[in-house]
Amino acid sequence: MTDSSSPRTKAETVRWLLRRATTASLATNMSTDTYPYASLVLMATDPAGQPLLLLSDLAVHSRNIANNAHVSLLISEEPDNRDPLTLSRISVEGVLDPVEESVLKARYLRRYPSARDFAEFADFRLYRMTVARAHLVAGFGKIHWIGQDEFLTNPGFLANGDAETDIIKHMNEDHAGAVQELMTASTGEGTDGWEICGIDIDGIDLRRGWQYERILFSSPVTSPDDVRLRVIELLKTARN
Repeated sequence: MTDSSSPRTKAETVRWLLRRATTASLATNMSTDTYPYASLVLMATDPAGQPLLLLSDLAVHSRNIANNAHVSLLISEEPDNRDPLTLSRISVEGVLDPVEESVLKARYLRRYPSARDFAEFADFRLYRMTVARAHLVAGFGKIHWIGQDEFLTNPGFLANGDAETDIIKHMNEDHAGAVQELMTASTGEGTDGWEICGIDIDGIDLRRGWQYERILFSSPVTSPDDVRLRVIELLKTARN
């Protein structure tokens, strides 16, 4: 669960916000004049932590991107009945380009299954942001520019998507009870209906409907066996 009080480095905070995000404000430059244009989009991430967006060619922001692909995404921590201006948020700058990689689309659709209804329409494209830098505001006076080399991760064995797909399928189909145990330990409440929708070297992303949670590993994983060991470690902690 998001917790502003937990100690994180600046880079860890940026990674946490990127991985936790479901929506972002997308800022583009109007193709018809000099005005900026902001829109709300659903956002996932690739294995390295770069934003993925599924956009229609008919949308204003897509026409803007076709004219000028330099964009910014504003991502903020969920307020949860707290003063929003005391919480962490980032403006991520970069370039959006269409991508044809099926593993990236599958990653996006695991996070947002409802997008399957239109993802194959001819006018929809998956975009990936090539990130340049992030502007982090982590509370009053805690303001930093951070280069992408500081917060993006090397996806390692998860780069091609096959290992992630196999692990997720195995966990959701063969160990659904263990997935619920992990969520019970994370939320402190008895719960069911959760499934894993993403794995990266730092942790596991889970969803139930439009609810999302993220559970971190104790250290970055380097192989499928390493993921198994980290999950066993998390389960032992949950059961004690």
